[in-house]
Amino acid sequence: MKAYVDTNILVDLILSRKQFLENAQRVFALGYTGDITLVVSALSFVNTVYLANKYKFPKDEVIDKLIQITEFTEIADLRGANIKDMLKSEWKDLEDATQHRCALESDADVIVTRNKKDFKDSIIPVITPQELFEKLSISF
Repeated sequence: MKAYVDTNILVDLILSRKQFLENAQRVFALGYTGDITLVVSALSFVNTVYLANKYKFPKDEVIDKLIQITEFTEIADLRGANIKDMLKSEWKDLEDATQHRCALESDADVIVTRNKKDFKDSIIPVITPQELFEKLSISF
């Protein structure tokens, strides 16, 4: 299975958001162990660095964690076509439209996010981390 990871899951992991950290760790553990292929957009990495800086997280620690993640994930590049499609889309949130386009281009089987409503127009199945674990018959 190839799972496209939305920005919120990456941010939950890197910024250790207590309420969501455990599920984010489990999602990335599945990629680390090779049980599934994880895809993360270049945009998600940029957004995570931006948020970490905004909330005064130590830059070196954030960068080190992100570098580690690049070792076992595929990074979906942003291309001009992604931006053009996003700008022409009718999606309410253009960042989500960009994420969706990247997921399509990466041939993802699912998009994993905490905010399924943000992807209501997705043509790729959208699931929460918990639904991913259920789909893979993994119980924690």
